[in-house]
Amino acid sequence: MLVAIVFAILALILRIADGVTWFPGLIETALYWILWIAGGSVALVAANDRPGADRADGLESLVASRGASPEALAASRVLAAMVELAVVIGAPAVALALFTAAIAGTLEMALRHLAFVLAVAVFAAIAGATLGGLASACSRIGAARGRSLFAAVVIVPWLLADLAGRGAWSIPGALRAVLSFSLRVAAGGGPA
Repeated sequence: MLVAIVFAILALILRIADGVTWFPGLIETALYWILWIAGGSVALVAANDRPGADRADGLESLVASRGASPEALAASRVLAAMVELAVVIGAPAVALALFTAAIAGTLEMALRHLAFVLAVAVFAAIAGATLGGLASACSRIGAARGRSLFAAVVIVPWLLADLAGRGAWSIPGALRAVLSFSLRVAAGGGPA
């Protein structure tokens, strides 16, 4: 949320000092920072050895005593990671998009900014599903080394793809491309 607050202050300064009423670049930059600061942190937590911790804490036994299968517990962990990441990424970004709509100056510009709210929410859902699913897979496969595996799966291909000039072939690059595309679609015929 701190990133969204900082970018909201920047938007307000731009609005007051320069009269700027169109903020797609600011929203995109803020969302990318939110994605990796907040979302990356939560994804690293989700990549922790959750099955091992649940087994040690007796949660697996409790779930089994209530009639749920281990597969249902595993599926709920994946879904919970995806939802948590979508909320952690989406909530501050949607708040920022609503704030930029509120300070847009005219009704027409405010309505154009409201399209960003939907684009941001869709992107947050995509990023949450991607990072949450990947973090859960790394947790399951890597067990105690799930966090390291998650970092390696995200960072190494990103560095190699960036060196090859194909940044979009990595998870961070692909998410950036989806973000740019969704905001471009939301901007429609808006000013550049």
